[in-house]
Amino acid sequence: MIKTLRLGSLFDGSGGFPLAATKVGIEPVWASEIEPFPILVTTTRFPQMQHLGDICDIDGSQLEPVDVVTFGSPCQDLSVAGKRAGLAGERSGLFHQAARVIKEMRKASSGRYPRFAVWENVPGAFSSNKGADFHSVLQNLISVVDEQAAANLPRVQKWQKAGAIVADQWSIAWRVLDAQFFGLPQRRKRIYLVADFATGRAGHILFEPTRLRGDLAQGCSKRQAATSNLAQGSRPASNELEKESLAVPFALRMRGGKPGGGKGPLIQTDISGTLGCNNDQTIFEPIAYGFNTIHTKRKRLTGRYGYETEVAKTLDTSGICPTCNQGGIAIVDTVVSASKSDFFCKGTNNLTGPLLASDFTDPPIVTAPQPSGYRVRRLTPTECARLQGFPDDWTQDIAISDPTDSQLDYWWQVWASWAKVQGLKKPKTRNQVCKWLANPGTDRALYKLWGNGIALPCAKLVLSQIVAETTKTPGF
Repeated sequence: MIKTLRLGSLFDGSGGFPLAATKVGIEPVWASEIEPFPILVTTTRFPQMQHLGDICDIDGSQLEPVDVVTFGSPCQDLSVAGKRAGLAGERSGLFHQAARVIKEMRKASSGRYPRFAVWENVPGAFSSNKGADFHSVLQNLISVVDEQAAANLPRVQKWQKAGAIVADQWSIAWRVLDAQFFGLPQRRKRIYLVADFATGRAGHILFEPTRLRGDLAQGCSKRQAATSNLAQGSRPASNELEKESLAVPFALRMRGGKPGGGKGPLIQTDISGTLGCNNDQTIFEPIAYGFNTIHTKRKRLTGRYGYETEVAKTLDTSGICPTCNQGGIAIVDTVVSASKSDFFCKGTNNLTGPLLASDFTDPPIVTAPQPSGYRVRRLTPTECARLQGFPDDWTQDIAISDPTDSQLDYWWQVWASWAKVQGLKKPKTRNQVCKWLANPGTDRALYKLWGNGIALPCAKLVLSQIVAETTKTPGF
C-alpha cells in the first residue's frame, strides 16, 4: 500500500502549495501565515488544515510531523527590484526561521520528518550579496543533516540557474522554472529548490522528464458535451457587448521621454468605437501590452517602449500597473465596427465596410473617435488569479457576515498578531474586525495576495515528482 504524503506549508500566502498538493494526492496538514486576508482565504478553502500563525512563534518539535515542508520565504530583500538587503534583511531573513522549524522537527522525529523540503524564491537570490546569500541557503539546508558538509561548502560568486549537490544520504537540487512554459501567460521565473534529507534523489525529482520524446500525454476522457451547444440554435439579440468570440489586435506603444517618465501610451489606430446594435457579432477583445521602465540608460528600443505580448510580466503586489517604475502590463479593450454592407453581421477593426448610397437609412454602426471608445486598464484580480493558474473563485465567497464569538476572537487575534509584526501601536478593534470579515476582498488585498503567490503549475510539477519518487523508495 502506497503511503499518502503529508505536507506543511510555511509562508503559505494564497495557499498555492496546499492546493498543488491536493491535486497530486498529498494531504496538507498545517500552514503558517501572518497576513489576515490570505489566512481567511485558506481557512475557507482548507478547513481541515491547521493554521499556526507567525512562524517566529512555532516550535517545530511540537508540530504534527509531515513528509514535505514547503516555503516561499519573503523575497523582497533578495529581488533585483528591491533594495537587495539579502538574508540580513528583516523580511527575507525569515528564511532562517523556516530552517529552524525543519531542524526542530527532524530532531524530535529522530531524523525521519520531514523527508523533503521545497523552497521557492526569486532568481535574484543567486546574485544577492554577490552569491553569499544563496550559499547561506544551501548551508542552512545541508546543516539539517550534515553540519560538516555545510561548513565545508565552497563559496561561488556566480551560481548557475540549475544545479545539484549529492551525498550518500542526502541531496539538494535547484532549478529555475518559468511559468510561461507551464501553461500560464505570465513570465514568472522562480527558483525551485528540493532538499532530500534521506537519499541522493533530489536531482531526479527536478530534472527527470515526466515522459520521453514521442511519448505523448494521454488525452482526456470521452464526453458528450462537445456538440451540445448546437442544440441551442440562434440566440436572441443582446443589448450587451460580448467578449468571447473574436480576437481583434490593437496597436499601442509607449513614447519615450525623460528619465523616470514618459508621455504615456500612444494609440496608433484610428478605430472608432462600436455601439450595442442588438446582435451578438459585435464584441470586445482585450489585448495585453507590456511596458518597461523608460529612461535614457536603456539602449535597446525594447527597453524604452511598450510591446504587444501574450505573456504577462511577473506579477507583483501592485497588480503590475503600467505606470510603475519597473514597468507593467496594460490591457486594451477594443471595439469593432459593423455596417450594412456586411449585413451588420461582421465586425471589422481599423475600418468600416464600404460606404453605400443607401447608408442614410442604415448607416454604419460606429462611435465618434474619443477616449471612451477604448480604455487602457490594469489587470483585474480575477485575471491575476488566472495568471497564477488558480480558479477564478479562489478568493470569492469567503466573507463571514455574522461571526460567532469564537470566530471573532480568533480573527481579532490574527489581526493583533499581524499588527505586532508590523509594529502598529493600535490593532483593529473587534468592531473593525467584524466589518472586515463582512467585506474582506479589497482590490489592494487581492493584488498583494496574487503578487506574493506562486504559479500553481510549477508547484504541482515539483510535488508530483516527489510523489513519483517516493513510490520508487522501498518501505517509504
